[in-house]
Amino acid sequence: MKLKSCAVAGSFYPADPKQLKDLTMGLLATNPCTGSRPQAIIVPHAGLRYSGAIAALAFNRVRPYLSYYQRIIILGPAHTEAFDFTAAIDAQRWRTPLGDINLDTQYTEQLIELKLLKYFDKAHALEHSLELQLPLLQCIGLKDLPIVPIVVGGKATAQTADLMQHLLQDDKNLLIISSDLSHFHPYHQAMQTDTQTIEKIKAAQSNITPRQACGCYPLNALLSHSEQFLLNIEQLGYCNSGDTGTNRESVVGYSAFALTPTFSQTQRQYMLALARQAIADALNETSSLSIDSDKAYLQSQQACFVSLKIPDSSPNQLLQLRGCIGNLQVNGSLYQSLCRNAYLAAFKDSRFPPLSAAEFAQVIIEISILSTPESIEVTSQQQLLTQLKPGIDGLILRYQDKQATFLPSVWQQLPDPQQFVEQLKQKAQLAPDFWSNEMQCSVYHSITFSEKSITNS
Repeated sequence: MKLKSCAVAGSFYPADPKQLKDLTMGLLATNPCTGSRPQAIIVPHAGLRYSGAIAALAFNRVRPYLSYYQRIIILGPAHTEAFDFTAAIDAQRWRTPLGDINLDTQYTEQLIELKLLKYFDKAHALEHSLELQLPLLQCIGLKDLPIVPIVVGGKATAQTADLMQHLLQDDKNLLIISSDLSHFHPYHQAMQTDTQTIEKIKAAQSNITPRQACGCYPLNALLSHSEQFLLNIEQLGYCNSGDTGTNRESVVGYSAFALTPTFSQTQRQYMLALARQAIADALNETSSLSIDSDKAYLQSQQACFVSLKIPDSSPNQLLQLRGCIGNLQVNGSLYQSLCRNAYLAAFKDSRFPPLSAAEFAQVIIEISILSTPESIEVTSQQQLLTQLKPGIDGLILRYQDKQATFLPSVWQQLPDPQQFVEQLKQKAQLAPDFWSNEMQCSVYHSITFSEKSITNS
């Protein structure tokens, strides 16, 4: 068994187990933080004496939900080695003064096979940005839950973005982004700089520079995908080393954030049940669902699509589309849109006959909740292709009275951007090679969940 040893015990935090536990538990006890389950947190990585109180806020936020996650992925910047990729470590356990932590070697291998990571043990040998998170994790009850430590090299922008998108697709992953803010400015200048950076983070602006945050590369990757996954960004706290130390002439800034899904697992289950109830009512099927349309999230003004899929007769029971109807713009409350679109997908999609009771017993319901579409200025199909983000963007094409859209989930069947656009034009009853200066293009993102994914989670 290959073991990773700590590099900064005795400097960034106490090497003595009792002293370390007393310090860490004290930080957690004096910095409570409650709220909904995060899918990601952003935490600082200075010595526990300086940034531990701010980090403790985020770890307290995670504490009640530890049993939900399958693994914890920690991404931090490289301080000791120069490289331009995302680096994994070839080890099975990481030993701290508080005991051993399991590493998820199987998941790491999957990421390496997808070319999203490379083994580079040297990047981890002396790196502190990941290690500083471990005592806090152990003290909130990590136990056997495995971690995946990743050091992000400078300018590994495209690879880090692809990695982040992959990691966020599994909401059983907890992502920890390790990053301090500004470095070595006088106290008030640091406060001013950090305030600007914090506003960028809260606005999900993914153009943060190394001068603003040392972990800007994994941080920007997370922020660039936060809208796609409809993550809410909440600041938990801020201070700098001038608040926790004595020197205010040259300080380092620290802040913590929680990124939470717009809808909880329970809320998603309820929305799927509502959609099923709307179809059952039309078929005069009985249901035990107690409908509460006054729930605050159901009264939000959001557009959505409802898709119906049925397993085919193949051994793998591949899902075939059986109906899909939605609204691109807000048209009433989310509750109204879900019920209306479920009914229309089942009985009014012109591509299919009305859903039968026998089919209803087999159908799998999928819901996509959309962000507000944003127009993009393009003058040619080639320019459109260069701006599209495969797997992320939903696309709307409009030409005069013709309009069509593909949800982001369609990229699974049409991964090639040119094919994606040409088939969407055909859906809008336009020729595949058609283009006009009057063509209007808009993109949007969606969060998609189905009865199958909820059942399997």
